[in-house]
Amino acid sequence: MTDQPHGHTFEILHRDPQTTASIRMTVAIARLSEAQGEGFSELWKYTQQPGVSVEGQPFVRYHTFEEGETDVEVGVPVAGRPVGAGRVASAELPGGTAVATWHLGSHDSLGDTYALLDAWLKEHDREPDGAAWEVYHWFDLSAQPDPSSWPAPVTWRTQLIQPIR
Repeated sequence: MTDQPHGHTFEILHRDPQTTASIRMTVAIARLSEAQGEGFSELWKYTQQPGVSVEGQPFVRYHTFEEGETDVEVGVPVAGRPVGAGRVASAELPGGTAVATWHLGSHDSLGDTYALLDAWLKEHDREPDGAAWEVYHWFDLSAQPDPSSWPAPVTWRTQLIQPIR
């Protein structure tokens, strides 16, 4: 099932649970970009260990987004059940039914895509079933994270996935 309000395509997915290595933290909104960068650097170091196999693109999941601070998780899908190290823990992205859409370009306007996702949920009489996450298809954790080597933000492809009931 797909439709295209405001030029966005929304697709219903039926996902299997996905094992991840992730870092969950509560941070001030003003420090969010910095904290995510630190988290992805730690995850990259973790994925360089023998026996750790990356199985997908990095993601960010906002468990809460309050005024002034957020409970955020940065992670990457991995094979097997990883053993945590430091702040890195074994976690899971949930299986089940979800709706997905794409945000193209800079994250400065990512809030607009979230608003379209919320509108889609209301229009289709669906409710969130847990926190949404962003999959960064423009960012590869096979190399050490270095913002100076990232592609121009205008080329970024970010998938938003919202579990639904």
